[in-house]
Amino acid sequence: MATFTLPKNSTIGTGKTHKAPAGATKVKNFKIYRWDPDSGENPRNDTYEIDL
Repeated sequence: MATFTLPKNSTIGTGKTHKAPAGATKVKNFKIYRWDPDSGENPRNDTYEIDL
């Protein structure tokens, strides 16, 4: 079986975490894949905590 190696600029990094408001009782986490080709940064996963 073949082994493939991805280039360094394509590895997904840890992004920002946006917390739910204080006192949130029912919280759901959403991870959003973000990539801006103009910035030159690696792709990242941002996490959003939403109060349902």
